[in-house]
Amino acid sequence: MGFASCCSMPTCPIRTGSGSPNKWRCGPTTDLLDAIGRVLPPPAPARGATLMAPPLTAAPTAPVRRVKVLLAEDNVVNQLVAVKLLTRRGHTVTVAKNGREALAALARDTFDLVLMDVQMPEMSGLDATAAIRLREQGTGAHQRIVAMTAHAMTGDRERCAAAGMDGYLSKPVDRTMLFAAVEQDAAATPETPGVPAHVTRTFAEEGPARLAAIKAAIDERDADGLRAAARALVGTAAALPAARALLEAARTLERLGAESRLEPAEAAWRRLSVEAAAVMDAIRFFDGVKQEVAL
Repeated sequence: MGFASCCSMPTCPIRTGSGSPNKWRCGPTTDLLDAIGRVLPPPAPARGATLMAPPLTAAPTAPVRRVKVLLAEDNVVNQLVAVKLLTRRGHTVTVAKNGREALAALARDTFDLVLMDVQMPEMSGLDATAAIRLREQGTGAHQRIVAMTAHAMTGDRERCAAAGMDGYLSKPVDRTMLFAAVEQDAAATPETPGVPAHVTRTFAEEGPARLAAIKAAIDERDADGLRAAARALVGTAAALPAARALLEAARTLERLGAESRLEPAEAAWRRLSVEAAAVMDAIRFFDGVKQEVAL
């Protein structure tokens, strides 16, 4: 009838349940994509699309092992490309469109790897990673997390490492580098440092009072009181490896108190407040997700 190619009926991506991350099932859909690829030129990338797709007819080499991947990515085109690349490689991929969905997915299921976009709505990849690391403390567990960012700015790699991420991919992601990151031997990933399991609960309970003591010392221009209050918070924050920014902010205020330099203390307090709120939000959110899953 004049058709250059034909294909079977596609199976579309489906949502596994209301409020849950999308589970992509790639079956006959690949026949449709291959047929389109043979008769049409490569399309121009959509706005915001940064992942690089391989030729649709390419047959990738089989990976060493199959990997269960959680992809935290808000761009739909990037989701489709990454899912296609990885499922053709033999891996299983679950998609979350923001950090909150990623945390919910991790509360419901286990994954070998999280590919975490750094910039996402509702909860960023950095904040989601900090929440994951907080909840791991005292368990001996370590979720492997690889960052993906389109910015490629100086300091991005360091910021991702400081947040607790294990690796870093700069967009546009080359498929060879993607496969290498996904199929990396998990044994090479260091374990999260173990701390008493009650540490996060203690911080959630005692943190507000310690923050209030710091603010009161600043308002009263009490340098000795500021040093003592900040030192108490340093002791708690030091037991939270994922809360490095909070620890540095508390140390800054402790130093200002020791040096009787109260002029810069207000700005340092604002930074401390932001970091403390992020840690508290992460603890509360993850506790809320666990309670929802238990119901």
